[in-house]
Parts: sequence; structure tokens; C-alpha cells
Amino acid sequence: MNFSEISENPLVFLSWVTALGLFLSLTEATLKIKFEKISSMQKRQELINSLYPKI
Repeated sequence: MNFSEISENPLVFLSWVTALGLFLSLTEATLKIKFEKISSMQKRQELINSLYPKI
């Protein structure tokens, strides 16, 4: 790939930057949702265990 052509066409460069940013943003959001779901399940389990202790 000839990288000297990218500087000649800023629209192509901006498109690549935008696509990369969108991909990173979607990846971050997906991971954040998964971690929040896991955290919520752990908190729920701790609450249940505190309400109904094992004898």
C-alpha cells in the first residue's frame, strides 16, 4: 500500500479514522456492558446470601 496517497486525499484518511474510532467505541461499550452485567449478578448474589444465610 502506498501511504503517500493518503495525504493527497484527506477524505479517505478521515474515513479510516472514523471507522477505527467507531470500532473502538463499539468494542468498549460491549465490554463495559458485559462487566456491568457480571458485577450486577455478583451484587445480587451477595444480597441474596446476606438475606438467606446458610445454617
